Amino acid sequence: MSNLIDTFAHRLKYAIKIRDVRPVDISKVTGISKTNLSCYMSGKYEAKQDGVEILAKVLDVNPVWLMGYDVPIDRNYEKDKIIEINVINLHTNEIIEKIPFVYRTDISEDDPKNFFAIQASDNSMAPLLDIGDIAIIKKYKEFLNKKTYLLKIKDGFPIIRKIIQSDNGEIELQAMNMWNFPTQNGLKMEDIEILGEVVRVENKSAFK
Repeated sequence: MSNLIDTFAHRLKYAIKIRDVRPVDISKVTGISKTNLSCYMSGKYEAKQDGVEILAKVLDVNPVWLMGYDVPIDRNYEKDKIIEINVINLHTNEIIEKIPFVYRTDISEDDPKNFFAIQASDNSMAPLLDIGDIAIIKKYKEFLNKKTYLLKIKDGFPIIRKIIQSDNGEIELQAMNMWNFPTQNGLKMEDIEILGEVVRVENKSAFK
């Protein structure tokens, strides 16, 4: 997975500049209203996946690059692709929405279907993950010590914690906001159910 290094707004304005086209003409060709296009360029909110694809095609740029990721601008660069993943409500297990996710096809052995997302309901992992922020989860395959996981203790509510396993096999669940969410000690691996590994965190404003 490539890293997010720029904003959609900045990339959009840059692409418009180097292609030497007017926003009003882009609006006419794409069917995207001038108001929405102006909001995209100002950073007020970002286009959804279909809008990104349309703009990228008209501007002849890589849609993944347009989203702000560290990939070439060349539209023919196909190692990264945009897929949609489900954001799950942990209380009801229902799909809240779908969000774009950049999947690196040349280095990842994981099926894109193995990824999903959840919306944080507390600030236990702040400042990494605050209330309302999105955590991208890769479904659990194997345990790696000192990684951050979405998990359940016995039949409890799913939480996100860093798992630290000592030499004697005891498990420690560590929140980043330790002041309000104390570390849980003395657990065994059989006491927890790991649902997946947190592989990326997105600010709650990223998909508006």
